[in-house]
Parts: sequence; structure tokens; C-alpha cells
Amino acid sequence: MKIHAYIKQAYPFYYDELAKVFLILCCLAVVSFLFTYLFEPFIVNASEHKIDNLWIIVLHSVIPIPIALFYIFILKKSVKEVENWTIGKEFLHLALILFLIGITNFLIRDLIYTNPDNWSFRYLWEEIRNTFLVGSLLLIIILPLNLERLIFKHLKGLRKLSAPQQIIEAEPKSIVQIHTPISGEEFGLDINSFLFAKVDGNYLEIFCSNPNGVEKYLKRQTLKEFNDQLSDFHFILKVHRSYLVNLKAIDSISGNAQGYVLRLKVYNQGTIPVSRSKIQEFDRLFGVTTCK
Repeated sequence: MKIHAYIKQAYPFYYDELAKVFLILCCLAVVSFLFTYLFEPFIVNASEHKIDNLWIIVLHSVIPIPIALFYIFILKKSVKEVENWTIGKEFLHLALILFLIGITNFLIRDLIYTNPDNWSFRYLWEEIRNTFLVGSLLLIIILPLNLERLIFKHLKGLRKLSAPQQIIEAEPKSIVQIHTPISGEEFGLDINSFLFAKVDGNYLEIFCSNPNGVEKYLKRQTLKEFNDQLSDFHFILKVHRSYLVNLKAIDSISGNAQGYVLRLKVYNQGTIPVSRSKIQEFDRLFGVTTCK
């Protein structure tokens, strides 16, 4: 049960920007090359080599870059809600990338070695095993340490925040006219009853409170278009690439490796994520919104 709870913990989705991913992969390739070249962790039979050992190390260091980049490109396209990303999913997909790298290393053995048993199961297993041995530092050490580091960092940030106390009194009923790209679909939004908005494909889900609970409206509009029309209200903040929230509606705040997690006063059907990149702005505006 402890293992199940651990792998379900939220973890950041680092793969939104492929340029940064490429840079990280290049850095890992350099580290892999230096480690293999300097420490020679694997047995080398130079008599079987078709090319110099130095170029073999370079090849094994560089091959993971296009494999991992292509896999992450597909992964980025397939993951729709990054707030649901967990340490378990991160571990699984990194393990799959290592497995594919091991398979590729096996398939290119004929280009590197003259061994007649290149296509044997023994060498298939050896290539996969060696790839996981190199990647074990990432899977077994770096991932858990990074998870704990992020949790500690965000919980430390939360302790500096004032707990939601008396909220500034709402202004008299204020209706904001919201324009949409669709002619004739403009609507009035009571800013005091607005809770949050969430991206849903090509639509925007807008949640507002009413005497009967919470009502959801579906509008064909982007989050940016909606947010721009509410820029005069400092307590309305885009806290995530898919969420816009009314800071006055917050009931409690907790933290995980992805950032903060918000619970709203009248909405009990889920939580609102605050991404890591938005924490600093959230801390500043939350302090302005709540009374000291």
C-alpha cells in the first residue's frame, strides 16, 4: 500500500519544451561518454571491434538522444492533463525509453562487432541490462531525490504564506461583459460568483457559485481571451496553463512536487493546481487578496 501511495504522488511534467529536453539529453550524453570513457564499467573485447573503441563510446552516448526525443515528442502529444502526471508514470516512461535504447544498441551490434553471436538472446539481454545499469542512477536515485526536494520546497513556501483568514469583502455585484469569438455568444459574468475556469479541448469550462451550489458554463473561447478580459481584477489569476482561479474563493492550500493544490470553498468535486512557474506570482497576489 505504501508503494502504491508513493507512485501515485504528483510529479512535474518536464517535457513541455522540447528545446530544453534536447539540451538536457545532450548534457546526459556528455556525462554518459565521460563516465564510460574514464571508468570503463563494461568488459571490452577490442579484437571484435570494427571501429575504434572511442567511437563506440561516442555512438552509445549519442544514440539515446534521437530515441528519447522522439519518444518524448509522442508522449507530449498524448498527455492531455499534465496535472495528473505522477512519479510512477515518470518512472515507467523513463524505463521504456531505456528499454528502447537497449533494443537499439542490440540492433546495431553488427555495425560495431564481428562477433557471430551478435543476434543471440544473450547479447540482447546484455545490451538491455547495460543500458539499465547506466540509467539506474536516474531511476533509483535522482527521481526520488528530486521528488522529495520539490515537496520540501513547496511546503516550505506554503509555511511562509498566511493561511486564508478573513477575505476582503466582495464589492457590490459586478457584472463583466465577456466577449467571445462567436458572434452573439457574449455573456455577463458576475465576478463575485466566479470560482475558476478550466480548458476543455477547444472550449472553456467556467464555474460559478449560486444559491444551489456550483454551476458550469461551456464557452467556445480560449483561456487567454477570457483572462485578458478580467485583467482589471487582481484576485483573478492564471495559476496553470489550463486553469484560471478566483483567489477569494480559496478555502485551503496544500503542496506537492508539482506546486500548490487549491481547494475552493463551495466546490468539492476536485482541486485546482498551481504550477511551479506560477508559485511566486501566486504568493504575491494571495498576500494582497487576503487581509493580514
